[in-house]
Amino acid sequence: MYRVRRTRLDDTAPAAGRATADRRDILLDDRHITNTGAIALEAVLNALPPTAGDQDRTDEGETPKP
Repeated sequence: MYRVRRTRLDDTAPAAGRATADRRDILLDDRHITNTGAIALEAVLNALPPTAGDQDRTDEGETPKP
């Protein structure tokens, strides 16, 4: 589950993230995103299907590793 929150971050960091086993927190500087934008981003991220953990990810054009 993703949680997107607005907060005041340092001037050099417009975004920060943290992941645990149960959820992923995304912190966005409130000067860079509106409340509505944060709610919409959270909804979209939580609507994405989970990735398959047993598949190797590859860059475009590469073949998966056995």
